[in-house]
Amino acid sequence: MRKLVLLMLVLSSLVACKNQTLDKEGVHNILEKSGKYPIIHSRNIYTKDSEDGRKLLDAGLEKDGLVSVERNRKAGDNHAPVIEFSADAKSFFLAPDKGQLSSVQKVKTAEEVLDEITALKTNEKGDVAAASYTTKFINITPFAKLEKNDFSAGKQYTVKLILTDKGWNLE
Repeated sequence: MRKLVLLMLVLSSLVACKNQTLDKEGVHNILEKSGKYPIIHSRNIYTKDSEDGRKLLDAGLEKDGLVSVERNRKAGDNHAPVIEFSADAKSFFLAPDKGQLSSVQKVKTAEEVLDEITALKTNEKGDVAAASYTTKFINITPFAKLEKNDFSAGKQYTVKLILTDKGWNLE
């Protein structure tokens, strides 16, 4: 009985290894495991820059209570910040990039995540595939108003996958 169970396990693993068909769910799993998603979209705000202060005002972020912008700054006076962030804005802060100036604050605007696999085509040999997929934006922050991107609509991408000894991989 024990030998029969062992034989069944070996046979099922061999069949599973030979079954290298790719479906939409498999593509979705490969993309998730690739580490490409989620993509955190961000923006650098220069706290001593009056032009960035103007953009924040135009976006209504001061009215939203996220920033305060000093309006009576003389040209060339860049010793103190023009922009001050409120406590509410701190939840959107991201870690600074390596070597980033202390007068620059990196803020999150949105997260781009996988939505769905829209098409999947494989070649005749079955060892190369092209997959089209869409992404969507979630956790859109008030700082997204500063971007020209339309975060209400997702994006479309195409990716190529190749079958190797270890299974399907992104090219």
